[in-house]
Amino acid sequence: MVRDWSSEVARAKAAQATGRATEATRLLLPALSDPAAPDEALRALAAVLRAGGQAAEAVPALELLARRQPASAVAEHNLAAALGDCGRAAGSEAAARRALAKGGRAPETSLVLGRALMAQGRLDDAEAAFRAALALRPDFLPGFRDLAQLSWMRHGNVPRLISELVPLATLARVREDAALLLSSILRDTAGDQPALDSLTAWLGSGSAEVALAAAAAASGLDPLLSLEHARRALALSPTDPRADLAVCSALIACERPQEAIAGLERRLARDPGDQYARALLLAAWRTAEDPRALTAEDYRRLVRVYRLEDGDATERVAWLDLSAAALRRLHPFRSHPFQQSVQNGAQSRIDPRVVGDPAIDQLFERLRDPIDAYIADVRPDWLGRPLGSDWRIAGAWSVKLGPGGRHTDHVHPRAWVSSAVYIKTPPDIDAGGRAGWLRFGAARIGAAFSLPAEHWVRPEAGTLVLFPSYLWHGTEPFEGPGERLTVAFDLQPVEAV
Repeated sequence: MVRDWSSEVARAKAAQATGRATEATRLLLPALSDPAAPDEALRALAAVLRAGGQAAEAVPALELLARRQPASAVAEHNLAAALGDCGRAAGSEAAARRALAKGGRAPETSLVLGRALMAQGRLDDAEAAFRAALALRPDFLPGFRDLAQLSWMRHGNVPRLISELVPLATLARVREDAALLLSSILRDTAGDQPALDSLTAWLGSGSAEVALAAAAAASGLDPLLSLEHARRALALSPTDPRADLAVCSALIACERPQEAIAGLERRLARDPGDQYARALLLAAWRTAEDPRALTAEDYRRLVRVYRLEDGDATERVAWLDLSAAALRRLHPFRSHPFQQSVQNGAQSRIDPRVVGDPAIDQLFERLRDPIDAYIADVRPDWLGRPLGSDWRIAGAWSVKLGPGGRHTDHVHPRAWVSSAVYIKTPPDIDAGGRAGWLRFGAARIGAAFSLPAEHWVRPEAGTLVLFPSYLWHGTEPFEGPGERLTVAFDLQPVEAV
């Protein structure tokens, strides 16, 4: 029977447009094995998979498209982008170079190439690729962002970064999107006041995006000012959930939790999967002394610790040393990437499916049993309902902290279960206090408002900690010698296609 692909593609696009990504995938998957399937079906399949964060699953469709269109720079670029998204940096580099060789002149291809080179630790080459992207299009904002981030991660030097940002600052005088990017970069590096100051010329523009950026920067300076900007953003864009959450966050910071609770409950009724709204609601309940706030027993139930190595002490030390050496090779940087919780440390992404290092492969293999045990025992809910036992790793990374390093308190807004795997820990952890410990419940919401931690876990090399992604978590800083070397990952539930 000949499949009516025109009809199937239309049905799949309609399903995706109404949030039924699983149905769209089911309709389009047969295109991979049907020689008669049109290119449009393969492109639609790749699009729905990538939109759902399944870049690796989209690669076969994009590889097939590249084979069908051997002269197409666009097909090679799309393949390169997906390979980069799923951590296959060498393959991404090769596809991006093929796109350029086939006449591709889009700055986006040079950007993808630069990211692939950066992931392989070839930092000078990555910088050259980002500069090539900007040479092709001098107002290419992603090129500015990635070049600035590379400079910051390599050197951790604010004056040096500011010098790199001069062309972006010039562009920010005439383009709102450039001003928003500049403010975001400054907030991650130079601090909240420079970020807010950089928006001054745009505050009267009537833009919800500017008001949101101003609310974010002001949150670290003045909660009342942050609330003012957040309310302006909501008035300008009443259906924007970011504005809704900015108002609720500012209300908590202004110690008006009951108003925040009402808004957050409405938000979660509309989107039960918004983990940040859930985290803010937990903070508001606690501030208001609401009986629904988390208890010590809740933390003991939700936060679990698992040992990953059951061999003797010698085998354990050898395994941890091999894992640590493999992870250190992933850390060529001095400072953290933008928009991450790491402070005074470095972070590198890992894709466990393609690492290819035996020590890291073994590490991820050892995670399976404890993850299965956690999900079976705790049964963390998703979208307000319990789920089955299938899961996938939606993102993984390694963090290396030195003296003074820490994670600021945060949540993972679109994950289900989050984690920390300890490979090396500093001596301070066992010094009698809680230096370097993982903490839960602490939340700094605005300049003048913070909640203290309610639960702690003492890191131990060779252990895994699992917890729901909506729990506020961070680390206590440590100042002594040594390093804190970890792997972290997020889980997403898998529902049948």
